[in-house]
Amino acid sequence: MSTIYYHIEKKKWYQCEETNGLIFGKTNTMISYVGSCPEQSLPFFVNKAGNMVGPLIGILTGSSKDNTFIGNLKVLKRILTSLQDHGALGIVITPKSIKGHLVEAFTFYQPLQKWIKLQTPLPNAVYNRIPYRHMEESKDFNDIISFFKKENISFFNPHFFSKWEVQRILKKNDFVQRFLPETTLLKHISDLKKMVAKHQILYIKSSTGHKGIDLYRLKTSQNGIIVETPHGKQSYPTLTSFWEEYKDVFETNNYLLQEAIQADTHGGKRYDLRILCHYRDNGHFISGIGVRVAGENGVTTHVPNGGSIIPYQFVRDRFDEALLQKLVFEIGRTLMDETGEFIGEFSIDLGRSKNGAIFIYEINSKPMVFDEVDIHQKGLENLTRLLIMEANKTANKT
Repeated sequence: MSTIYYHIEKKKWYQCEETNGLIFGKTNTMISYVGSCPEQSLPFFVNKAGNMVGPLIGILTGSSKDNTFIGNLKVLKRILTSLQDHGALGIVITPKSIKGHLVEAFTFYQPLQKWIKLQTPLPNAVYNRIPYRHMEESKDFNDIISFFKKENISFFNPHFFSKWEVQRILKKNDFVQRFLPETTLLKHISDLKKMVAKHQILYIKSSTGHKGIDLYRLKTSQNGIIVETPHGKQSYPTLTSFWEEYKDVFETNNYLLQEAIQADTHGGKRYDLRILCHYRDNGHFISGIGVRVAGENGVTTHVPNGGSIIPYQFVRDRFDEALLQKLVFEIGRTLMDETGEFIGEFSIDLGRSKNGAIFIYEINSKPMVFDEVDIHQKGLENLTRLLIMEANKTANKT
């Protein structure tokens, strides 16, 4: 370990150990030697290999109007603290942070328990925590991604997943595709009629939806069509009358039709698994498994929309964990092969039918924060290790 110092007013880094200097960041920026620590300087304890310290790891989030940043502060603080505890320097950056080869960044400084602003060289790796899809569609975001590629800075995860794109990709894997519910794009009423004739109960979901938002469950009945959402239900005399009300939404946005699985239940309510996955050495592995139980209306298991949490132990004997791990490995490999991007983490929403069949509902590139303490901690440990591993790879190539 080594100690480097940051002078707040001068915006300079110093060190008191190596007269020939220490280097850090993607561009091997020199940290000057001084005989004694200047006043108003903050110490950072970092790993040291030869004359290189760090690594320096950026967490990319959204820009705010006051030239700071937006994002889940609790999550960001947790990641930064873990990186610091493992001898890495973590910084929060936005698409507007980089000025040439200098970065105007923020970090949470543990000894003072406060956020500070600091200037650093380019990071060795960048972790994408942009909070909203529309921000990833901006010119600023695309420009910064192009810059990272040009500078050979490792960047993951590249972007939010499109549900339809993930379906299209996973169908290419012969092993994984067996576990996918029948899913198709909804563009015309004929798509709806075909799927209703085959399955009677369907989910209609936005390709960019999350947390049960823009989710509909459609059932046929003797009196017509019943459409349920997390917030209530509505009846329609015919499929055509339902289509007429929603066709502008469905035709102008990417919505999917997915067969509804007759799901296994616990305590009379359907449930599904949330599987947290991280890359390790040569593939993706399970970091933890949570269980979410549907609310009273049963449309979604998402806790913000009425779902609840039960311990995985309650249903563990219903699942073949070797099969779950093989699915995780194959999903991760296929996503990385097909996108050409490094996907360090993802989560899987997975269900079990009444007859024991396994179905993959969704893959999420930016996993939710798990409420289960053990999953929460294990996921953070694996993410920290992965970030440092990737940053050190690029540092060694410089």
